[in-house]
Amino acid sequence: MLKLARFAALAAGLTLVAGCGLIDPDIADFDLSLPEKEIVVDTSTWQLTDDATVPAVDCSENPGVCSLGISELCGAEGICFGSCSEAQTCDVKVLVNLWHSFDLAREKPELQEIEGQPLVSITIDTIAYKVTENTLNVDTPEMTVYVAPEGVMSPGDPGAEAIGTLPPVPAGTTIERGDVVLTENGRELLAGYMKSYSQPFNIIVGTDVDLEAGDEVPTGTLTAVVMVSAVAGI
Repeated sequence: MLKLARFAALAAGLTLVAGCGLIDPDIADFDLSLPEKEIVVDTSTWQLTDDATVPAVDCSENPGVCSLGISELCGAEGICFGSCSEAQTCDVKVLVNLWHSFDLAREKPELQEIEGQPLVSITIDTIAYKVTENTLNVDTPEMTVYVAPEGVMSPGDPGAEAIGTLPPVPAGTTIERGDVVLTENGRELLAGYMKSYSQPFNIIVGTDVDLEAGDEVPTGTLTAVVMVSAVAGI
């Protein structure tokens, strides 16, 4: 009888703990979708020329004029580069580099409740995107989505690994929902970072905007969100 009473008390204690909101270790999986964070393409930060179209700067006699005089066309240091084209006029390349950090151990209450237990599995159901605001006067080029360790914030860093692409977005168009076009191993790469949830990681969105003489100068902003729906098993 004494053993039976002790067993009953233990069972009652476990029931009480389960009722406090902790994740039951017998449950196969729980929601681990990433928090939604906006990325904003803002052309005002590029400091482009005030001209309506990219002016034709002659570089036939001095190709170096394109890199030396780039500030007249695009004043944002470190993201704007000039080169002399086959047409002997200066082309402009703008590097777009947007990123967010994800700290799942801090941002997902579900993970705080399992107190450091390892995740047995991660299943990513969808990797999608939406465009909530778009005042750009030009189409966006295709944008690549990368996953990287916390300290990596540039698409050009060897630690950044491409997981998919966002198709071009027409000027002024918003998109309620679209699917990211995944690379062959994109889903697995992202799942690996999410499984090691105690280590923060970055999601980077990057592209190059190439402008030639006579092209319309981009103005306006675009706001988008990358959405990752996933479940985790413990």
